Amino acid sequence: MRIRLPLLALALAVVTSACSARGDEPVGPTPASRAASAAAAPSPLPPLLGRGAYVAGTIHREIIVFRKPDPVTADFVLDTRNPFGQRTPLLVVDAERDAEGDAWYEVALPIRPNGTTGWMRGEELVVRKARDRVVVDLSERTLDHYRAGRLVQEMSVAVGSPDSPTTTGTFSVWAHVPQSNPYGPYGVYALGLSGFSDTYTEWEGSNGRIAIHGTSDLGDLGQPLSHGCIRVYNPDMEKLSHVPMGTPVVIRR
Repeated sequence: MRIRLPLLALALAVVTSACSARGDEPVGPTPASRAASAAAAPSPLPPLLGRGAYVAGTIHREIIVFRKPDPVTADFVLDTRNPFGQRTPLLVVDAERDAEGDAWYEVALPIRPNGTTGWMRGEELVVRKARDRVVVDLSERTLDHYRAGRLVQEMSVAVGSPDSPTTTGTFSVWAHVPQSNPYGPYGVYALGLSGFSDTYTEWEGSNGRIAIHGTSDLGDLGQPLSHGCIRVYNPDMEKLSHVPMGTPVVIRR
């Protein structure tokens, strides 16, 4: 038997922030909140695309992923450190309690295929509300950066070409990658995302992971000409580089 995890019960999994994300809002447990969680009627988590998105950092670098919120369904071990040595927080998709009252969280996994999720024990996670959110509109070729629900940046961007369109979906910031040459192919900075190209499985030694990255060419903006990444003019990218790891990134048509 499983019941939906009340929103207040998010606090049960939170002690302190285990990741170095800037601008996040830790949610700490108290005896009163735990008592309220136990008494509250079950309610779903806020929608992932709304202002109430949650991010889960892992207490340990490696964590067991389960197929269901049940300890007998262990599937594989996920290494949450990316190749740049950074720990990668995960977007929370859903949450439940099992029959013993233990919290479980379903998270979006930064692996192929896009949309893959898995369950993790709440005791292994540090869950917090995401303060930032990035929305990319492919039709308008714009990128909006929100903080605490307020629009703080709005910019024109380049998107994927018709032969290599930008993948749509909800992803997260998976890597921060400063660039040594602002005039190079990735501009001044790159934000690797948790999602992958639907066209390419690899390019230039990568596995087809999409990114938001800089460009020094103003002529790129507003054009459909990339291999699937989002290109941002370098001065705007320098500001965008400060979004925390794990920030939700919504890419829509």
